[in-house]
Amino acid sequence: MINKYTLSRNQNVSYVRKHLDTLIKNNLALSRYELDDPLRPVAKQNFEEAYDFILNNPDVENDYRCLMYLHEVLMKNLNSDVKSELNETQIRELNEMINQPTRANLEIAIDVLLYILDKRLFADGDVRAALLFANKFMIDNGCGILTVTEDKKDIFREKLKKYKEDKDYDLKNWVYMYCVKGPKLDY
Repeated sequence: MINKYTLSRNQNVSYVRKHLDTLIKNNLALSRYELDDPLRPVAKQNFEEAYDFILNNPDVENDYRCLMYLHEVLMKNLNSDVKSELNETQIRELNEMINQPTRANLEIAIDVLLYILDKRLFADGDVRAALLFANKFMIDNGCGILTVTEDKKDIFREKLKKYKEDKDYDLKNWVYMYCVKGPKLDY
């Protein structure tokens, strides 16, 4: 798997800023916050804060501490019953996955996304945390961004369910084909 985009971090940040409203709208839809949901404004504010952190903190290492911080931000005022620590095995596996010098950064980001979703690392907010953490990695490495557009959210959920049942199911390539966005691609 190769990177679809080769951008500087600044180019990637500019792209995200230009499309931030659409990205947050996609994130809210994927996270099941419908327009009439009373918690939608809180979730929206949390996504804005998380993206602000990602875009303005290039020096923050992409590791489990960053994942935990993003999860905390994304869950603020939504659910107080969230897991606050990963076990040593999860930390090691995540670290090994992030530090694969022979793999393209985009592939690492997708692997991390699927790992978090498959392992259900949190009591709530796995999709949000996985997507934003993968995006921090992608933005820092100039790979574009991962987003599940509203018209693909149900397909993604169905494919994720199949992936959890059968690890050989090819969700990774579907994410690569339909969820990686960057300059010159429309939503």
